[in-house]
Amino acid sequence: MNIPTDATLKMRFRLPNGEEFEAEGPREFIESQRNYFLSLIGQTSATQAHSAIPSQSPSKEHTEKYLWERLLREDGEILILRRKIKLSTPQIASLLLAGARILLEKEEYSALELAKSLKASGIEGGRLDRALAPEIQSGRLIPQGSKRGRTYHLSEEGFARAFIMAEKLFQEQGGK
Repeated sequence: MNIPTDATLKMRFRLPNGEEFEAEGPREFIESQRNYFLSLIGQTSATQAHSAIPSQSPSKEHTEKYLWERLLREDGEILILRRKIKLSTPQIASLLLAGARILLEKEEYSALELAKSLKASGIEGGRLDRALAPEIQSGRLIPQGSKRGRTYHLSEEGFARAFIMAEKLFQEQGGK
């Protein structure tokens, strides 16, 4: 009979600048993910964390996929925001790209699919590459290809920022 020696722990903390982290699993996994998260956002230690809450019972409702399912819905091969939100076009595009990574299991999202998702989410605009320029220049959004063959994907920093935005939106909706 296999008896697990490592209990499943859950850790969550919020930094003063608003960045949040949550992980669940064995202690070694949580520590490695925490260190990776802190390196992504440019921090070196977790001493700035407001709270760290270990718990023994994982909540099945609040998995990562559940978070994205509450914010986005699938319509064929595109994602659409469930509710209108007041964010900039690059921020919404980041949410859609992160959602595509989790829900559609697509690392890259074509420019055409992204444009359709933005339009279906109520974002009207001109050229996609110009609207996304701030995120591209910061390195959080990475374009590949050209013209009709262009695809976009998020860097690890971009994905972390999108995840934090999604979690904040989820909390604003009541965290149901």
